[in-house]
Amino acid sequence: MVQAGFLKLAAEEKDGGQRIEVEIEVGADRVDELLDEFYRLMARVRGIDAASGDCSSLSLALADALGEEEVRAASKDFLLNRLTMEAVRELGIDTVLAPGVHAKEVPAFGRAFSFVANLTPRPELSLLDAGPVRVQRPVVAVEESDVDAQVAFSAQQCAEFQSADHADVRVGDFALMDVDMLKNGAPCKSLSGLRRRVEVSEGCVPQGFIDGVCGMTPGEERSFSFDADDGAVGEKPDSYRASVRLYEVQKRVVPVVDDEWVERVLPQFGNLEGFRARIRADLEQQKEKVEQQELVFRVRSALEKRLVGTIPDEMYQEAKESLMASTLSSIDAKGMTLEEYCDEHGTTKDAFNMNVFMQAAETLRQNLALDALARKRGIAETCDEIAEAKAALPQTLATLPDEEFERRGYRASLGESIRRKKALSWLMETMIVEG
Repeated sequence: MVQAGFLKLAAEEKDGGQRIEVEIEVGADRVDELLDEFYRLMARVRGIDAASGDCSSLSLALADALGEEEVRAASKDFLLNRLTMEAVRELGIDTVLAPGVHAKEVPAFGRAFSFVANLTPRPELSLLDAGPVRVQRPVVAVEESDVDAQVAFSAQQCAEFQSADHADVRVGDFALMDVDMLKNGAPCKSLSGLRRRVEVSEGCVPQGFIDGVCGMTPGEERSFSFDADDGAVGEKPDSYRASVRLYEVQKRVVPVVDDEWVERVLPQFGNLEGFRARIRADLEQQKEKVEQQELVFRVRSALEKRLVGTIPDEMYQEAKESLMASTLSSIDAKGMTLEEYCDEHGTTKDAFNMNVFMQAAETLRQNLALDALARKRGIAETCDEIAEAKAALPQTLATLPDEEFERRGYRASLGESIRRKKALSWLMETMIVEG
């Protein structure tokens, strides 16, 4: 029997139940209704009077503003998202990832529309034991090596640039120069600047740039071209054109942290021992916080070891991609490239990728274990907790009507987050700490 609102709605398990393939078809009337909603919504967003025109005129206005292909693609995405959510609710499938959808045609007025959606159902997981966990008490000790590391970090932060012992630019030098760079004929702002300090090292600038500036002396100007491959398979190398003027060849000098340096740079600490004493006191203050963080991790890890069941590979992949995106964004916010980050932490890109995957997989399993604990112990969110959490969201979400908020899936996400926090709180309250 076909469910109401659909001409066809057929679900079939694939890959041993780890994926559900759903065939979806709606009639022309439903397509017309959704396209009308889409065009009027887009018109309001673009500041076009949606009340005074029909869909035909609105579509023409939007095509002029955004481009016909852009509007067609957006209308297709709108219908796919809306109809997939309705199909998931109709079938009562609890999904954990954004559905994968495929449609051969673009929806059009007066025509039926069909497509296929691939869903990842929530895996059936359980716990060997839903009782309190046992953990070893973490002990964080402040060692002299920790103080040494902070002193060394301070020295790195206070490094100075001085004239190099040689006049010509060499690999590993810092060059103070004007750089005017074009990439494929367009200005390359990331590599250009006046009196810019450039580290002439592999991984910091393209090899062709290094080859072009090596041997320059102060006052000299050069123009040169080079190609650089970003590593993308099948892509043509980028073409660069650089014009540079060198002012000074420099070296980075990390100071020796001794009594004289402390008295000159950090006189509030008196001498080196006073500086070390302040660092030691700061680390001691941080110790309690670090111990609590480690205790939370041990509790989550102890629960995760009780998890039973199979987790789809797609969930691991999505968790990795999400953590990778947030990590790269954090690195970029610090003004660093991934290469610079890896160099600073003494690792490689491959090791970095593997570490991100391991962290993502561990966090995913711990969160799913908290979900299983909440189900087993009947831990649930309340309406007041949902309302409070919703109010803390950005205004565009906080002001959505409750029905629309739930329809878009935000209510379910908040509920999941609240249940996990309450399950973790229960674990922290009931844990048995040994040692």
